[in-house]
Amino acid sequence: MWIGSSRNCKAQPFGIKWPNEPIKALGIYYTYDQKLLLEKNFIERLDSIKNLTGIWSSRGLSIYGKITLIKSLLIPKFVYVSSLIPTPKEFVSQLNQLLFQFLWNGRDKVTRRSVINEYSNGGLKMIDFDSMIISLRLAWLKRIASSNDGTWKRYLTHHLERFGGLFLFHCNYDVSILPLNISLFYLELLQWWSEFRDTFSSEKDWRYILWNNKQILINNKTVYYKSYFEAGVIHISDLSFDLNNKDSFSLVSNKISKTNFLVWAGLRHSIPSILKICTHKSTTGELSLKIDDNIFDVTKKKSKDYYTLLVSRKALFPTNVNKLQNEFHFTLEEAKQIFMIPHSVALEAYVKAFQYKILNSILYTNAKLYKIGFKLNDSSSFCSSEPETLYHFLYLCPFSVDFWRDFEVFWKTFDFRCKMF
Repeated sequence: MWIGSSRNCKAQPFGIKWPNEPIKALGIYYTYDQKLLLEKNFIERLDSIKNLTGIWSSRGLSIYGKITLIKSLLIPKFVYVSSLIPTPKEFVSQLNQLLFQFLWNGRDKVTRRSVINEYSNGGLKMIDFDSMIISLRLAWLKRIASSNDGTWKRYLTHHLERFGGLFLFHCNYDVSILPLNISLFYLELLQWWSEFRDTFSSEKDWRYILWNNKQILINNKTVYYKSYFEAGVIHISDLSFDLNNKDSFSLVSNKISKTNFLVWAGLRHSIPSILKICTHKSTTGELSLKIDDNIFDVTKKKSKDYYTLLVSRKALFPTNVNKLQNEFHFTLEEAKQIFMIPHSVALEAYVKAFQYKILNSILYTNAKLYKIGFKLNDSSSFCSSEPETLYHFLYLCPFSVDFWRDFEVFWKTFDFRCKMF
């Protein structure tokens, strides 16, 4: 298979067989035809999942059972391929649509951003495929930042050489203005790393690094001077703004042999005024962040660590939590305890699923069935005197009141008998 600048070459030298079809290596198909690449690596797997969801949809699984199936059988089909090649956005959308349609037997019953949340926050711990893809890619930073000098790194370091090599990961860059001639895989990695640290890091040290800084432009381009970098001019404070152009140049010219005053003055002039007063210096050693007073060391983190952070920022409480707070005067902490009750007192998945549907008001009572045309009226199934809302069905209906009173008596009697023994 011809690669690089010879990718379109049709010659077949050396008397060997040159394939016209995609090449398969370690379970991944490689080809320059993007449509074929999508079909072989993603669409075929998606078709397989469609068949599996069709089979399992008839098994009567609870929502917890379905999520277990999604995590253990469906999503793993894409973990490996998504960690090695870029995953098209249109495919991600199709997969999400398929998985959530399987989960709810149709249209979404609650917001997807609440379903991916923790149990205590009203969620179901559903996999967020978008965050999973990003976390799998960011996990490559551990390999890139390691001391292991693998041959696969040479492609990346070669293309980043004009930006300082792997030093670029420490910089305040913007991939949209960097003239990068690099594969989409690494381009996404650079983009997602920039977004990740901007979102989670409590200290924005990289903003004060001089080179490849998106806030420091000359002719609308970021700058990187190798001779200056090698001489130790790395941070904005290294430009000595406490001195004038002439005196500061005299100071730096002792360190850098091949430089001139115009380059130095132009570089100092390109610094925004708000950054000139900064004397802060960051470390350019290990690739790490400070998150909530903890050091996030990239060389020790796995995809799970990235995924947990990404989901924690993306996930939301169910929309029904506000209704619970308003009607029952629960605090947010009390609501969290309520969401955890089914997981602490019930073992049966269907019981937990029933309680989840109650808390999110997605049980179909007569009032809801009437609204969508499945019932001729919305009267209660028991007392027939009031519309059958969920609140009426569980609490206000005379039959429900009698049930809870009798249950309370039974429970007290049962508890007393248990204490007797």
